[in-house]
Amino acid sequence: MTSALKPGAWSHSPLWALVTDPVRDWLDRATATDRRRLLNAVDAAAGSAGFEAAMMAADTLIQRGDAPDMAALGMVARRLADGTEPAAVNVDLSVYDTFTTLNTSTGEIA
Repeated sequence: MTSALKPGAWSHSPLWALVTDPVRDWLDRATATDRRRLLNAVDAAAGSAGFEAAMMAADTLIQRGDAPDMAALGMVARRLADGTEPAAVNVDLSVYDTFTTLNTSTGEIA
């Protein structure tokens, strides 16, 4: 179901037309508190990165399944505004394997 078929009560806001479907869907399902937190985070990020970058950051975080909290949204928005890509989703962490050892008798990682 898309948000265009069943908009939330906030759909009367002028903001409705400015957000992507994933953000609309998230806002439709969010509690009033979570909706307010997202909109406050967008407002804060827009001050330093611009509204478009802030909305793109919200969309990016929501589509990745991450919480669009103020810190994450601000960081991604600033990266987008600077023309840099957000951090890669699939990061190779094998370099950190050298810092850990596996106890083969217990199966514990030390």
